[in-house]
Amino acid sequence: MGVSDLSPVPRYESLFKAGDLEGARRAALKAHEQDASDWRAMLTLARLALVDGNEALAESLLLGVARAGAGEERETRLVSAALHTRRSEWPQALGLYLELVAEPSPPTEAFFGLGYVRVEQGDAAAAHPSLAHAVSVEPRVALHHFQLARVLFLLDRLEEAFAHLERSLHLDPWHAPSYLVFARALEAGGELEAAEDLLRQGQKAVPDDVGLLKALADVRLARGNVRGAVSAAEARVRVEPEGVAALGHLARLRVTERRFREALELCDQLEARGMSTGLSRSVEALVFEAQEPPDMARAVAAWREAVRLSPDDWMPAWRLGLLLLRQVEGGPPEAALPARELLAEAHHRAPHRPEPVLSLARVEAWLGERAFARDRLASLLRHPALAPEWREQAEALLTELGPR
Repeated sequence: MGVSDLSPVPRYESLFKAGDLEGARRAALKAHEQDASDWRAMLTLARLALVDGNEALAESLLLGVARAGAGEERETRLVSAALHTRRSEWPQALGLYLELVAEPSPPTEAFFGLGYVRVEQGDAAAAHPSLAHAVSVEPRVALHHFQLARVLFLLDRLEEAFAHLERSLHLDPWHAPSYLVFARALEAGGELEAAEDLLRQGQKAVPDDVGLLKALADVRLARGNVRGAVSAAEARVRVEPEGVAALGHLARLRVTERRFREALELCDQLEARGMSTGLSRSVEALVFEAQEPPDMARAVAAWREAVRLSPDDWMPAWRLGLLLLRQVEGGPPEAALPARELLAEAHHRAPHRPEPVLSLARVEAWLGERAFARDRLASLLRHPALAPEWREQAEALLTELGPR
């Protein structure tokens, strides 16, 4: 049976709640060594295993808790729900959290978990009441404000979302995800300078967070500050010198700087380790295209590898399609068929991107399939959020195609 509500709180639980994880670990291990049936010590160790990302150990410890007769304790079910959540086992997690919030005096952690699961399932409206309740009960927990802000952004309640992000950072200035979500929201609103300032603030607080460094590089590049973007990318590589994504990102920026030899050296490092990616192969292709004279054969081969290695990325298929089109200019229309296939693949991968649509319409016009091209352009122009430059190009091409 479980421990009664009048039982004193073990030291390891107090340390865990206070955020002293290593102290809690030492105390719980000592308690477990002294009494192998101490289920509360095992449960604290299971919580710590989840913090460490060791799901197998957490599951093993939970089995030990169940064998000790405490499998139905509220705290045990909370940790079990957290394990299911970590594994994206949403139905199991949801069932446990719903049971917990229906009990008398439910723990705040259950409301938070329920809200988190709901939003991960794509139901922000259902997530909102649970997370709002968690914030109202424990307003000094930064993570509660952060998750509520995420939901509010999804519900387009931007002013409230920003307020909760600000509160989250006030309570926990070292919470990198708060800076990232805040910065992305500012970027989406066109406030690039404010986004960069916030990311710089985040980097000072958490200097080795690779997510912040990547975001800082991206926003600086968007502002035209290539040197600043490279500086952030170089810092990211120093933090994770073996990081595949970090090396690929820096290689792409080396191309922007036109430091082609260094870009290829970074790609060669990845290839030597058998870790080439769609990005690194794309970088190689861009370098081969930019050489004087261009090495088109190697560029085509690199783009083909990029298409294969990044099956969800539309850009390599689009770029390869355009390159093949340039190679058959002035030839018979049927020479454009391989390019058309690649452009169609790019469109399939990103149906709402205007670039593949416009390119496909031009190829179809060349092939004499003007009706297909007109329909494609008309569909594109129906998108209300289409950027002015793409709308202008689509309208110009539609005019060029003439009436039906």
